[in-house]
Amino acid sequence: MSDRELVRSYIERAAVRADGDLGQYVRDRVAEARPHAHAGAEVPEGARLRGVKQAMVAASRPVTSHQSVVNNQVLDALDRVAEDLRELAARVTTTDQYVSRVRATAATIEGLVDELVVGFEAERRAREELGGRLEAELERAERFREDIGAELAAMRARQDQVLRAAREALPDGPSPLTLLSRELSVHDDTLYEAIEDAFRGTREAVTDMLRGYLDDVRAVPGDNPVVDVGCGRGEWLELLSHEGITAYGCDTNQVAVDRGLRLGLDIRLADAVDHLGGIEPGSVRAVTSFHVAEHLSLDTLVALIDAAFLALQPGGLLILETPNPNNHQVGAANFYLDPTHLKPLHPLFLQFLVTSRGFADVAVRELHGPGFEGLLPTDLAGDPNRTTPFVEALNQAFASALDYAVLARKPGSPSDPA
Repeated sequence: MSDRELVRSYIERAAVRADGDLGQYVRDRVAEARPHAHAGAEVPEGARLRGVKQAMVAASRPVTSHQSVVNNQVLDALDRVAEDLRELAARVTTTDQYVSRVRATAATIEGLVDELVVGFEAERRAREELGGRLEAELERAERFREDIGAELAAMRARQDQVLRAAREALPDGPSPLTLLSRELSVHDDTLYEAIEDAFRGTREAVTDMLRGYLDDVRAVPGDNPVVDVGCGRGEWLELLSHEGITAYGCDTNQVAVDRGLRLGLDIRLADAVDHLGGIEPGSVRAVTSFHVAEHLSLDTLVALIDAAFLALQPGGLLILETPNPNNHQVGAANFYLDPTHLKPLHPLFLQFLVTSRGFADVAVRELHGPGFEGLLPTDLAGDPNRTTPFVEALNQAFASALDYAVLARKPGSPSDPA
């Protein structure tokens, strides 16, 4: 208990004894004691045995001669204490009243704060709810925009297919041979397979290079088939089969088709554009094509991309892998090991082309390093500030990836209509 509380407790107890007025109580006691202030200095008239007592007072006078003065001073001091106690009691009462007002004000402020907190919390919840509704509306608007874009791209792809067929059917036009087989025909399927065996790499090496696409395919929901166009020796189909992913391929090379069938793979002798254009729209999980695009003219490449767009389910995946001409060893030399290659495709161009045909989330992935480390600026003599740009150009030309892939998604979600 604090000193202030002790004083207050004492005053309150004394005030109770004095019927609520401690100062008056002290003054009353002083008034009662004042007539006896002479005690020890003289004997009052009429006191019993007054003579004896006077003799005793006379004997002790050297000691008590000033007792009445002291007694009166003590009583005067008590009187002043009584007045001080009255003032103290008044101050305590005033302080209590002030504390009561402060407590009342604090309670009022606390109530207002509680109301403000409740109001702020309600406002926060309202804003969060409004933000959630706005976010949902934005998502719906984005999906609507994506769906409209996909529908427009599909309409354009269908229109271009009709125009190509009409152009091929004109009397003065070329014979209406299948588009893809016209580009891939080498007049000797056996020779082409021998070229692929010599320069493509072993089945094991190719399988290892393709393994990185498995996660991309798994990320596409559903169990629609994967269609590999220009499937060649079928390494990708075999890998998908081992992973439990439904897939089949198509190729115009009879020798490649026969080899795949002997391995138990589902491979069909068909032109890719014709095949994709003849199946049910939106029925394919992914369309993949490894080292086919560089064999095609621009017209046929666009037709292949359009046919893939129509065949894919909403959210379906397109993968186009091709040699990387940014690597000069590839673009200037290795590309021409295959005489059926038409021209290298720059990554930025192929990315643009796929985007322009309506695909979304189009990305370029560099693949298959050259097998050696690039140079560092300190590997050359001279000032690194001058050699750094030259080293970077050399690394881009000779130490960049040998291949790249364009990966893209057909807009929409699997639950949307094709």
